[in-house]
Amino acid sequence: MLISYPVLPARPETEAEDAYLERIINTHVLSSEGRFPVSTIPTTKGPIHRWHGGIHIQGLGEPIRAMADGTVVAFRFAKQAETYEGLGQYDTSFVLIRHDTQTGESTSVAFYSLYMQLANRDALLPDRYQQLPPWLRSPACTPGPAVQKPSNLKVWRKDVLGFAGKLYDKEACHIEIFTTQAGLSAFWRDSTSVKQGAGSADFYGDAHFVIPANRDFAVRHPRAAEVGAHRIDFPGKNDFALPLGTAGPNTQALHVCVKLDKGQRIATSHVLKPDGSYEQLGAPVVQENYEYELFQLATALYPDCPSAGLEWLRFGRVLGSDTTTRNENWQLVRYSETAEGYIDLSPEGIAKLSDADFVHWQGWEKREEGQAAKAADGICDDERTIKLCQGADDASRTKARHLVCKAPSEWDASDLQARYGRLREPGAPLASNAAWQKFEDHVKKMAFWTEAGLSERSVWHFHPMQFVRHFRKCGWRSKRELLQLVPSHAIRTGKHVMWEPVNLPPTKQDTDLVVAHRVPLNKALRKYNICSPLRQAAFFGNAVQETSWLSTLAESGGQGLWYSPWYGRGFLQLTNPENYCDYWAWRGRKIDAKLRTAVVDAYKKIAAKAPGQRTNAELLDGNFAGMPDQWETWRKQVQAGHDPLQAEDRVAPADSAGFYWHKMQMSTYADKAHVIERKSVATNQGGKVYYRSPVFWQASAAVNLPASINKTYSQALNGFDSRCCAFGVAVAVLTEIPLPDSTGATTLRFPEGYTKRAP
Repeated sequence: MLISYPVLPARPETEAEDAYLERIINTHVLSSEGRFPVSTIPTTKGPIHRWHGGIHIQGLGEPIRAMADGTVVAFRFAKQAETYEGLGQYDTSFVLIRHDTQTGESTSVAFYSLYMQLANRDALLPDRYQQLPPWLRSPACTPGPAVQKPSNLKVWRKDVLGFAGKLYDKEACHIEIFTTQAGLSAFWRDSTSVKQGAGSADFYGDAHFVIPANRDFAVRHPRAAEVGAHRIDFPGKNDFALPLGTAGPNTQALHVCVKLDKGQRIATSHVLKPDGSYEQLGAPVVQENYEYELFQLATALYPDCPSAGLEWLRFGRVLGSDTTTRNENWQLVRYSETAEGYIDLSPEGIAKLSDADFVHWQGWEKREEGQAAKAADGICDDERTIKLCQGADDASRTKARHLVCKAPSEWDASDLQARYGRLREPGAPLASNAAWQKFEDHVKKMAFWTEAGLSERSVWHFHPMQFVRHFRKCGWRSKRELLQLVPSHAIRTGKHVMWEPVNLPPTKQDTDLVVAHRVPLNKALRKYNICSPLRQAAFFGNAVQETSWLSTLAESGGQGLWYSPWYGRGFLQLTNPENYCDYWAWRGRKIDAKLRTAVVDAYKKIAAKAPGQRTNAELLDGNFAGMPDQWETWRKQVQAGHDPLQAEDRVAPADSAGFYWHKMQMSTYADKAHVIERKSVATNQGGKVYYRSPVFWQASAAVNLPASINKTYSQALNGFDSRCCAFGVAVAVLTEIPLPDSTGATTLRFPEGYTKRAP
């Protein structure tokens, strides 16, 4: 799921995601009015609390952008502002977009984003008007009061939709995210119902555990070395040091969040307070380089099947098909203000969730009026919600941002008497007929609900910024999102530098690569934590090129290469017998050590020869006594080479890529600060541009030419310029990092010359 904030102020790459969110909220969101989910109206009879489904934001020079790919349901491009007598001018321009995507194999997410009070046509200076999408600048789009319903009009995430207009003489744009009852039911998870066992299999974000009271914590990890320092032995590698814990029990239930972030493992414990809220217990437990060493940790702790072991360490449970006899997950957890210790998180009695479960101790909760007589009007009578929204402390504000509230939309003018009847009572703001008439005229000028064809009167509203932050944790990519990663043109270097169009692969048949492998590819990205935008940009910058633009899982000319039958297969082109054998052992398959050594030595002997003297004659399977037929089967599975496809043909191509990414520690490079460079090159089609970075070079070299990691932009790395063409598109599609233009200014949201793929 690709999603971003409606304003994208410049962000230093070192700024953490949560810090960026807080900065946007503190600088762009108006806290004194238009609050979510309740806005209070003072009257002589006391305050009236009106449901408010969104927030008001200031642009502060930034354009208002589409938060996700989608289809325009309706829009209005007003020619000028309206006036509400006594309050001032307000804008009625809006864009309403429907978004359909996925967060997991069986979880569809359908929601709407609304951008209301966009600046009118007459208020836009020429430079701002030129930033609008072509469909708003088209001669067919005549500015005026009418609601327009286009047919199949697509928008891309980050597309400019307009600029903040006026709301009662102040710069403000109303931003809203809502979904229907059916839409919410498809992706909402009630974490309070998970008392033990596992929550949703659509894991994303952080891992969460609920540890009942009175569990014992240990001083040492039970798999640690018995002699010397407290550590996990990595044979032939530097061992992994472990801190000592303190023995003892937890006196109350623990709600533990485990985050893997840029190498760190960060475990934060929370406990329930008497007032029903949750507070952090002591300081987080931080283990440096834990994530970067997961490959070695899984290999050491789960020797029979490290692949399954990785899932224990990553998810707290096994989500895939691999199994291990060591069904345990010993982790360091804080259990009191002053003590932390080791505990096995695997038992059924410990609940295991992820952010996909909307964990309640972080504040997620559904709220609606209930069965009160006036529950369907626009006034909130829910005392818990009102009290929360009146709180001025950080805890109350954070909790309010996690509420999901069902309320009637304010953008329907068909039932104003029922919805705002209480505002007409004596002493209320609209008690007089004149005041009511002005209000009714005001609402009708902004309304669009009926004209847009929205049937459900009451819908579920999310705080827009918190909704975006939540789903930015989900790295699952839909078919359309994957296809957008294919560049429209790419460089091919030979005797001449060629600039060639890249045609999308076919996507109509079940055997087509993107269709057949989208789910296992997403599962592999999730399993190996290739979920952040920059990690995925580095991954796909290589994988899209190595699969010939997502069209094949086998290296071109494989059978005729000197290293056949060990040529490249899979999304990251697993190559040579050593890597294949390591992958099979990773998956828990028994590999004869002598046979492995013989094949690997034969490969190295041939590789040491001059290129013109290399032949695969001594590398063929028939040269090795006892070569099992399974090896050929397993090689084919990595390229999905069976017809019809076996179950493993749908797993191995992507899982092997994740394995190789992990083995070569590509995340350590992808997590570094990226300095995006604009590279101009002369081609057969004239001067063309692609984008690169020293960090992307290192990530690419790690899986293709490890010896050249520190030889930035060495010519020895095959097809690096082509990989850069894919990398630049991946950066544009997956991140908010602007690309440099011809002057060096970072102003471009998409590469020069790139034709966007339809969302």
